[in-house]
Amino acid sequence: MNELFLKIINMSISSSWLVMAVLILRLVLKKAPKWINVLLWGIVAVRLICPFSFESALSLIPSAETFPEKVISGPSFDVQTGITPVDNRINDYLGDRYFEGVTVPANSGNNIMTILSIVWTIGILLLVAYTVISYWRLHREIDTAVRYKDNIFQSENVSSPFVLGLIKPRIYLPFNMNGQDLEHVVAHEQAHIRRKDHWWKPLGFLMLTIHWFNPFMWLSYVLLCRDIELACDEKVIRELGNKQRADYTQALVACSVNRRTIAACPLAFGEAGVKERVKSVMNYKKPAFWIVILAAIACVSVAVCFLTNPITIGDHFGAAIYEPTPIGQIDEKYDNEEFVITRLHYENLDGEWVSEGYTYKYRLEITGRMNQAAKNITFIVLSNTEDITFDQTWKASGLSSNMADYFDPAVSVIVGQKLFS
Repeated sequence: MNELFLKIINMSISSSWLVMAVLILRLVLKKAPKWINVLLWGIVAVRLICPFSFESALSLIPSAETFPEKVISGPSFDVQTGITPVDNRINDYLGDRYFEGVTVPANSGNNIMTILSIVWTIGILLLVAYTVISYWRLHREIDTAVRYKDNIFQSENVSSPFVLGLIKPRIYLPFNMNGQDLEHVVAHEQAHIRRKDHWWKPLGFLMLTIHWFNPFMWLSYVLLCRDIELACDEKVIRELGNKQRADYTQALVACSVNRRTIAACPLAFGEAGVKERVKSVMNYKKPAFWIVILAAIACVSVAVCFLTNPITIGDHFGAAIYEPTPIGQIDEKYDNEEFVITRLHYENLDGEWVSEGYTYKYRLEITGRMNQAAKNITFIVLSNTEDITFDQTWKASGLSSNMADYFDPAVSVIVGQKLFS
């Protein structure tokens, strides 16, 4: 459970960067078709659902793993949000409290994650319970609904028109609707069904249920519902004249409802942002072709930049990543008979080694003692040949001359050494 929750946290944080990009694009693409906004939220859903992602140099996600897996195994923290000042403050804060004179059980990180996992699970169960109870109450209210025609039903318990159902969606209307309002309302609700909005909204609510701890997800769901309604309005009024649009807005106002609760369904006619929708309907102009093209390009760009993860060295190379030893630690390394690493190098996944753009087959440890030396010395050498002598290596190390005089960097390179008695 802890591993799953940690995965969800990292997915949620990565998605938050995408949400911020969508929020900006919603402002930039005001003149674009409203279905573009819904498509952008669909990209967010892909990021939230998909447990894996490809890597790309174009990725704008700072880090796909803000909280490394080692967080759950002990008190070692390396939070990586992608914002260096924030990372430093968080890691320093946690480090101060876990390492300065405080004895911490080895599994303390695991215990913290267990508690958070339980809280996360409880939150999910509460939202699921809310959804089940809401649907049960709604179905009780429409039990007495009678068929008007086709998939359209009327009920005295319905105060505003809405669509309900996933497999066979039905349109529910109040009895007291006049002919003109009814015509516009039915057209709107049928547009919802054709656009499959009765699937997308519950899917959005499912994502919210899983990522309920992230405030960006609550904002995203609210805006998704609003954008769904705006896109549906736009689809209906596209072929209407000014007089018919005025009638449509009148129907919107007449059927508006004040819903403060957040639900997966139903899709009510006047449920979300009525003022904004009225303004959008009355000011509607068919978007120019070039605007549609630019909006589509923006969607593709967002998908490429935010559905992919940044390229990480650790995914292309093995866990052995050797960084140069800081100068201040070299004497200490020698005293402890530990290797002093002089060049950054990696173990590749196929067993080969990489340093400064060159690939080598072997990582050799060549030990010997120079003339009149008090200690032996071991050199770490990356090489494509095993036929290297100690005499050649210590001369190439720079103690006697330049390394390039003895080693072709494409063939061999010294990356570290140590002294011992």
